[in-house]
Amino acid sequence: MKKIYKEPNKRETETTMNILYNEKILSIYTNKVDLQKRLFKILGNPTKEYIKGRSITGSSWDVSLNEKSKISKILLKVNIFEL
Repeated sequence: MKKIYKEPNKRETETTMNILYNEKILSIYTNKVDLQKRLFKILGNPTKEYIKGRSITGSSWDVSLNEKSKISKILLKVNIFEL
């Protein structure tokens, strides 16, 4: 089944990255459609998808801090700083 993403209002676009030190996890959330697609290609299925109707409004991934190659790919290939 093809995933359907809902484009957020430009003023409501957000991406957050949190380091959960006790759990040793990098937690990433975004509602930006192109970023969700790029993260899906690198990380696979998200830990959680936020759905409204039949559309995905946001996705989050939890990446172990031990997975340094994945974290490097995220920082180098996904261009999370793109505006």
